[in-house]
Amino acid sequence: MKYKKSRFNVEVDKLLNGNILIYNTYTGVFGIMNTATQEVFRDIESFNASNSINDEMQKNIRIMLRSGYIVDFDKDELASLKLERARFRHPENSLNITIAPTMDCNMRCPYCFENKSDLVMSQETQDKLIDFIRAHFKAYAAIKNLSVVWYGGEPLMQKEVIYSLSEKLIELCAEKEIDYFASMITNGALLDLETAKKLAQDCKVSSIQVTMDGMKEQHNKRRVLINGEDSFETIVSNIENCKDFLAIRVRINVDKGNIADINKLTQFFHEKKGWINNPTAYLAPVEDMSEYCLIGESECLSGEEFAKIDMEFTRKIYAADKNSFAHRFYPKRSVVFCAGESTLKYVIDPQGYIYNCYIPIGEEKKRTGHIEKPFVVNEEYGKWLLADIPNKCEPCEYLPICMGGCGYHRINGDGLPQCFKTYYTYKDTLKLAYEDYVAQKSIQS
Repeated sequence: MKYKKSRFNVEVDKLLNGNILIYNTYTGVFGIMNTATQEVFRDIESFNASNSINDEMQKNIRIMLRSGYIVDFDKDELASLKLERARFRHPENSLNITIAPTMDCNMRCPYCFENKSDLVMSQETQDKLIDFIRAHFKAYAAIKNLSVVWYGGEPLMQKEVIYSLSEKLIELCAEKEIDYFASMITNGALLDLETAKKLAQDCKVSSIQVTMDGMKEQHNKRRVLINGEDSFETIVSNIENCKDFLAIRVRINVDKGNIADINKLTQFFHEKKGWINNPTAYLAPVEDMSEYCLIGESECLSGEEFAKIDMEFTRKIYAADKNSFAHRFYPKRSVVFCAGESTLKYVIDPQGYIYNCYIPIGEEKKRTGHIEKPFVVNEEYGKWLLADIPNKCEPCEYLPICMGGCGYHRINGDGLPQCFKTYYTYKDTLKLAYEDYVAQKSIQS
């Protein structure tokens, strides 16, 4: 048997004793390779299984093979990855729909990329949306679950639309014996206790994402309520009131303007509010994504700048609760990174127009269809469904994680990939995983 090194290996670090930390982005296996095994690993292409080697080295070769650090010499890993991606781009058992009941919003955040309007989903459009989903259930008999994300604008500005549609969708799924799941992306200002309970109990909303961008003064400058009121205290109160029956994820948008508040906000979450396991929090870099965004590129963080801040944030979360944080160490592999490049995944605006991505929602030229014509493939839809991994990305060892990255940038930009700023955090996070391993081993011994 002849072997070769995997193209998806990442050498994370070299330890003082000469061992290396190695991670395979395809298999997701993170390991320690000793110096003796490294010698065989480096020359694995010329390794002959018939050579006389000891039992320990035979065992290590089997481990390397199972871990994906080495593969069969004839295996084309890139072709295998692309074939797997092609299969998963056309699922038949799950329908995923993001619904914007309105494009209006009660905030005017300076970095927002959306073109706001007072459009609201009419009863006629709601009925057509139910017909659209029913048509998919009929055309795809293998569908086992419907997943809905409530989006906007600010979706809670049209609670009655959400309540009415949820009731009909839940009833339709029960009729067809299809599982129903729902979540919501909201700014949190209208998420009072009564609303949260109705969403959880009657609308089957199980998780919510809200945004907080700093402590009170900084947050209120960035998350600006139209009526001029304090959004910080309102959102904090709403999270506190509904965290016992809703899973909440707090997104913290970061640019050069609020860097100084990140540590303060983390401390506020952990020490004052006791928010560790629910809600959880994560950082997201602000990007100049559209003509409507008032934040310029000069105010955004570079990949290296974001990585430094994100790593400090990660260490603070880890220190607050080491046991529950362990699963977040490892970069997640994505067979299909961008949902917009797959079938049965739609973003629907208040007028019933369909998009393959939430970023251009409301832009006429970026529409990929309409719910009145559920299976018509227009030119824009074809761009998404025929998009391939960029040639520039093929040699990258991180390809199984990002699979070419954001589809919107590639399809509507210059066709080139745009690496996510989290790319710069992978190695440091894995080094923290090793630190945790050493600490846990020390406790056990």
